[in-house]
Amino acid sequence: MKRIRFTPPYGDEAIVAWLDGEMEESDAEQFARLLRSDDQLAGRTAELMKSNQDYRAAFSPLLDEAPAARMQARLDAHLSEQGTPRPGVSRRALIAASVGFLLTGTGVGYLARTLTGERPEERDENASIRDLEAHYMSLYSAETLLDADSSPPVLRRGLARIAQDVGLQLHEQQLVLPDSELKMVRILRYEHTAIAQIAWNQADYGPLALCVSAHGQGHSTAMATEQRYGMHIAWWHARGYQFALIGRTPVAQLEEAARQLQAALS
Repeated sequence: MKRIRFTPPYGDEAIVAWLDGEMEESDAEQFARLLRSDDQLAGRTAELMKSNQDYRAAFSPLLDEAPAARMQARLDAHLSEQGTPRPGVSRRALIAASVGFLLTGTGVGYLARTLTGERPEERDENASIRDLEAHYMSLYSAETLLDADSSPPVLRRGLARIAQDVGLQLHEQQLVLPDSELKMVRILRYEHTAIAQIAWNQADYGPLALCVSAHGQGHSTAMATEQRYGMHIAWWHARGYQFALIGRTPVAQLEEAARQLQAALS
């Protein structure tokens, strides 16, 4: 089935299609280029990623009118071509597959599939998580964290969630960085992985975030740097966790901040 094509100016349906990996490759590349230069588009995209709207309820009236037979026939034809056994698929599952994009109010329920075209099992899982984290952070602008509630009780609740969901005990005193204001502590989720996100606003470079996720192997690794989606990343493994500091901060300064956090969290 031929996909719908999207061109600027983009509506919410285009943003959702891009987040869900449902755009044609050329359209997605054009969208990504504009996203890097259009603050308004970046803001709307970030809002949709963290939205807590009830998409299931919004689309439920369409279920009874859905062309389930036609959709099932196309699915059967595709599976037949691939030599794949036909699964039992309900009308609701077909519509869910068509809509395909559900979010939760805990930050991001699903950070969306990667845009590289590779299946997660084809790449290193920890690198895949860094890719998702960097992609998400690339949507942040200087205004993204301005209205975040950074009061001490809210930050402490976020740290308690990290201890509960990720198993990492942290204290505010460990998270002090020069010229940076601690703005947000929360949990993101990718599939079954809980990711702690600790975010600061830097005076000169805007949002900076330390993302922490469970590391499949217990060994430690030396700090390394890389760039993804225009974001600089300093990352390391320690105590069964992957730590990734991500921002637009110049590499030398990012490494310095990462080493400060590495020492404070050891």
